Amino acid sequence: MKIFSLAVLALFSLSPLIAMGDEHHDHASSSTIAEQTFHSSGTVKSIAQNHESIRIFHNPIPELKWPAMNMQFDVIDHDLTHPLEVGDKVDFEFVQKEGKNIIIKIKK
Repeated sequence: MKIFSLAVLALFSLSPLIAMGDEHHDHASSSTIAEQTFHSSGTVKSIAQNHESIRIFHNPIPELKWPAMNMQFDVIDHDLTHPLEVGDKVDFEFVQKEGKNIIIKIKK
């Protein structure tokens, strides 16, 4: 009877530890991963009339294995493009979200 009591006690004392084991397996969930920000510079080639996007010929972006190229970027805030003109040299930061490249900061 003593051995049975000890076995039951041991089982109940380990139950919380066993239950904890499964709660941290989703390490890569989208809610816990911060968006990576990418940096580049380039030349403004065009700005959409509604200021929702901008086309930039940007320098290579090694983190993405992108060569220098002409690309359209969406902007997180339309006001970011208002002070810019075609031909301006710019430095910018962007994130990739839902298949889009979205500028979050840009300056001449």
